[in-house]
Amino acid sequence: MHQPNMPSAPFSSDHETITAAYLLREVATVPPETTVTKVFQRFTEDANLIALPVVTDGHPVGIVSRRHMIESFARPYTRDLYGRRRITEFMDPTPFIVDIRMDLDRLSRLIMEFSSHFAYESFIITANGRYAGMGTGHDLTRMITENNQARLYRLAHYDALTALPNRLLFLDRLSQAMAQARRAERMVAVMLLDLDRFKIVNDNLGHSMGDLLLREVAGRLTECVRESDTVARLGGDEFTILLPEITNIEDAAMVARKILDKLAHPIPLDGHEVFVNASIGITLYPFDESVDVLLRNADTAMYHVKEQGGNGFQYYTTEMSTASLKRLSLESALRRALEQQEFVLHYQPQLDLESGRIIGAETLLRWRHPDWGLVAPGDFIPLAEETGLIVPIGEWVLATACRQLKNWQDTGFPPIQIAVNVSARQFNQENFIEIVSGILATTRLDPRCLKIELTESTLMQNGHATIAMLDKLHAMGVQLSIDDFGTGYSSLSYLKRFPIDQIKVDRSFVTNIMSDPNDAALASAIIAMSHSLGIQTIAEGVETEAQLKFLHERNCDQIQGYLISRPLPATEFSRLFANTTAGCVRKPLSHGQICLPLPFHTAPPV
Repeated sequence: MHQPNMPSAPFSSDHETITAAYLLREVATVPPETTVTKVFQRFTEDANLIALPVVTDGHPVGIVSRRHMIESFARPYTRDLYGRRRITEFMDPTPFIVDIRMDLDRLSRLIMEFSSHFAYESFIITANGRYAGMGTGHDLTRMITENNQARLYRLAHYDALTALPNRLLFLDRLSQAMAQARRAERMVAVMLLDLDRFKIVNDNLGHSMGDLLLREVAGRLTECVRESDTVARLGGDEFTILLPEITNIEDAAMVARKILDKLAHPIPLDGHEVFVNASIGITLYPFDESVDVLLRNADTAMYHVKEQGGNGFQYYTTEMSTASLKRLSLESALRRALEQQEFVLHYQPQLDLESGRIIGAETLLRWRHPDWGLVAPGDFIPLAEETGLIVPIGEWVLATACRQLKNWQDTGFPPIQIAVNVSARQFNQENFIEIVSGILATTRLDPRCLKIELTESTLMQNGHATIAMLDKLHAMGVQLSIDDFGTGYSSLSYLKRFPIDQIKVDRSFVTNIMSDPNDAALASAIIAMSHSLGIQTIAEGVETEAQLKFLHERNCDQIQGYLISRPLPATEFSRLFANTTAGCVRKPLSHGQICLPLPFHTAPPV
């Protein structure tokens, strides 16, 4: 019963079934009329033979065990007595028979239930009821052990979701590729790929759809490389590609372009067509000489692509390391800034065009670093968003602004509104409503004096959940404003669904409103559309009298910008408001006459 080429346990995924076919040994059958002597001779001639199947017309009718034959007929006189008898008189007429398609786990359970030592030693395997071969318990045990080891290896070295190599296996292959390239004087390319805006898919379609997307991306990446290359998933939406033994630097760029083109095609997901882009960073061995440096520099190059808008690739350069170190330093300082009270708030007045009064202020965050001085918001706000620090910072801004407004009111200020920008990450917290209500309760500020500004992209995430949160805020009395309107998903459909109180016309339209007919038409349309829906409008970035006149003639409700005042620290805002008559910085606008703001308010931008 010996078969030299018997297959070993297949290296399979956890979901692939290993069947009795892998145990099959080709053993010549014994017809029922065969004598005991001939069967005994078969056993003596083949020491590896454990059992013989007795088969008639292709159907097994019994089995003869080597153990039984040796014990019964080892002495010569027993062979003299029974040697000419048919083997059917001494066979086991109820052999253990299994189908060739039976999986090994079920087979092992059945053998235990059969409670026969002989069944464990050997059993008959059939295909469609006809004899196919023999199997042994020893082979079964070995196969199950090997398969379990293969599963453990796969769990340790392969990603469960995509079946791609994981970080551990990738690093091993990268080390081997670097050693081979060193001997052959070739190059190795490492590509780090991160999907752009993958979180939007998870948030809007659910994590199950996100998993399907990752599997599809994994398949497309594999189609873009050679068999000798490696595509691995490091985790989340981050993949790595190893290109060993390349001869030209441009080879990696060709693969990157192929990947971007492949990902540009829509991906069908449960009735949805999803478009996905990627940012790719590329590093090369031997220019970077260690595994850690290769991965770190590829990561730096990838983030450089993201900062440029994504959907592209970039080779690593030493200049990026300088920028990366600066970014790390900035992040470290940013993490300490809140604790060390380095943040301050400035307030930019918002003017009602009908009355000429200051009726509110937008809260703007500033960071005064002890060594760097004033850090521009554009330098640290995106980093705060990316790292999640925007959540505690945003909560501090909201609490500080509400507390400041309440202090102003307690000193005699009329009930103006304070506008606070809230990021998508902050707004999407499960307890955001509780945070807002808690701050209002602590500061004892009237909710109607708080205006929360949200971007269009924030509103478009998690549709039903967003509407529910907006309804709760509106029911509390909090005012809601859409920031930077016209730059994102502008549409009447969501304006009708969301309880919006105000729309802010983005400064990008206001800046060229007098020179660009398209901007003028868009600003006019936004104002008219908003009023038709009963929503107020405020224009930001107003810097000239001509812009002011244009907006006033089109019945824009409010404005803010350097024409009125730059953003001011709390003490200067207090002085500005006190120096006006109850916040009135101009005469009421009438007869088409536009009054200039007070000279104090026209301080140049800082």
